[in-house]
Amino acid sequence: MTSFPTSYSRAPSLIFSQGSLNALGRTSYSLARLNEQLATGLSILRPSDDPIRSATVSILDSRLENRDQILKNLEFAGNSLGVIDNALGEAKSLIDEALSIASEQLSSPSDADSRSGQATIIDSLVSSLFNISNTESLVGYIFGGTNPTRPPVSQFGGGYRFTGERGGLTAALGAISDVPITLGADNAIGALSNRIKGTVDLDPDLTLNTRLSNLNGARDLGVSLGVIEFSYGGGPTAQLDLSGADTIGDVADSIEAALLQYETDNSVSILGPGGVSISGGSLSFDIAGGSNLEFFDQQGSYIGADLGLVQDPATPFTTGSNLGLDLDAKLSWTTPITALQGLGGAGLDQIAVTNNGQTINVDLSGATTLGEIRSAIEAASDGLRVKISEDGTSINVFTETAGTRELALSIGEVAGGNDTATLLGIRSYALDTPLSVFNDGRGIDIAEGNAVATENEDFKIVLGDGFEITIDLTSSDIDTVGTLITAINTQADAQLTAAGRPTTDFSVALSSTTNGLEFTQDAAIGASGPIAISPQRSAAAEQLGLLDGDLAPGGNTLTSSDRASVRVNNLFTHLLDLSKALREDDTLGIQIASENLKASLEDLIQSEALVGGYARRVDEEVLRQEDKSVLDLAMRSQLRDLDYAQASSRFAQLQLQMQATMSVIAQTQSRSLLDFLG
Repeated sequence: MTSFPTSYSRAPSLIFSQGSLNALGRTSYSLARLNEQLATGLSILRPSDDPIRSATVSILDSRLENRDQILKNLEFAGNSLGVIDNALGEAKSLIDEALSIASEQLSSPSDADSRSGQATIIDSLVSSLFNISNTESLVGYIFGGTNPTRPPVSQFGGGYRFTGERGGLTAALGAISDVPITLGADNAIGALSNRIKGTVDLDPDLTLNTRLSNLNGARDLGVSLGVIEFSYGGGPTAQLDLSGADTIGDVADSIEAALLQYETDNSVSILGPGGVSISGGSLSFDIAGGSNLEFFDQQGSYIGADLGLVQDPATPFTTGSNLGLDLDAKLSWTTPITALQGLGGAGLDQIAVTNNGQTINVDLSGATTLGEIRSAIEAASDGLRVKISEDGTSINVFTETAGTRELALSIGEVAGGNDTATLLGIRSYALDTPLSVFNDGRGIDIAEGNAVATENEDFKIVLGDGFEITIDLTSSDIDTVGTLITAINTQADAQLTAAGRPTTDFSVALSSTTNGLEFTQDAAIGASGPIAISPQRSAAAEQLGLLDGDLAPGGNTLTSSDRASVRVNNLFTHLLDLSKALREDDTLGIQIASENLKASLEDLIQSEALVGGYARRVDEEVLRQEDKSVLDLAMRSQLRDLDYAQASSRFAQLQLQMQATMSVIAQTQSRSLLDFLG
């Protein structure tokens, strides 16, 4: 029964019991929670305990987790850069040894047997360099560039070919994420590709499929998209949104649709049956009416100007003036051969590609697009790559194989091949070829500026009957193959005329097929002896390939060797050249290889310094990230971790509170006389 304990208040004992039990439950819950906090060491056991602090702790947890990953990445980066530094140091020691051998052989009397023995040592250094090039670290092949999963350098046909990626692999490294943790092999061991640079602007016409991104635009600033305005015959102005266009065909279709709608809305006739199309490199309008069609750019916009529709001064489209400005399309692999105005309408035929010691005639007559030209050339020889030039006007042909001169890349003409290599601008030995690219970029040295005229003579051309033609070249004469030919013919004609001889006794010209200069004497003179070249005060004759040229049967024509062939300029090439020169007892070749090795050594030292800078930045970033982690850990501890002293005091307080509650409950539940009165 319910009683009213007189010792407390006039309230039923049931209410006191329920209140006491509730208090006991709350205390028990607090003790249980505090016991869990003491066991885990955390003051926040679940997000609902304190949403604000929990959210902050969650952010700190995420930051710490991300920073832990960054520190792991930095550890891998430090390992990779350390391996790179060691590899570069080994490569430097290797070059030093090769230079020491070259210096010793140049300073001592020529000994073919000794040099042949030293060539074997150089061959072993090449093998060591190959192993260094394929060194691995924790992240993969250190010279593999952006793809360190496969060996970057492979042996190929007596040479060494780079098959890795350019640039360097980057990772999440905090504030130094721009630091590469691998290097492209061309950044350290030397360039591992070289190219024949296209010299002809192929000048492609527009096609309906030409993408707007492949246009330089009428202002040579690309093509922007958006809204342009137009009117016809001074009528109302209408707007046209071109923002969705992707190709020049899309632009032509959108403009034509807008003009047809304008005709309907304003009851005028603008377009003839030709509509809006393309002609050459421009948009074309078939204006049927007798009025002017004008386009306008909105203020601050140059969309119409980029598309060649808006000119300065303003020039409307009329029946007699229906072409916009040239949009200067760039080459793409889908560009049709028929659209290449740079070919002048000539058809393509065969070219001769020499690479890796083999010459292959490549038939391009069936190619319909630029991409098919690329496929045909790349299929001719392993290690060849065809790329569009950065300005989108020409094509370049790359070789990836480093080796001796016999493996060099050259592109020439084929007899009856319609001068296809010249048309495409990829003949490696042409009239416009700079002489500065001869001899692996060393160019041609001439004697010039001496007070005594005879000391400026570079070489003599000796005809079969003993007549000598002295050639004295100047700097302007050795600009291109064409200027050289002109200078030699001019000087030869003057000396022949002065001697009362016909100028037909001698001439020099670019060989129509062989990559070289053809020195030709009159056939009648050949009966007395062959034509010959005599070097004088400079090395020009040797550097032009005149001393090791081919003398045709009968001795009337001497064709120079090809000194414009393209080779990869790197350590492999220079070491192979040094080995060959030693084996052939070629003192000049040893000297040239030694000079090239010294130049590569400077590049290697710069790479070492660069990698050292990267490693220092990694070390500094490790300290920075660790400091940040310490701060975040301290903040998270303040927000999340339990204060044991405070928790212990609270635990004792709750125990005392529970004892008091139980004591009160015991008193309220005690029996009295009233319990038996009813």
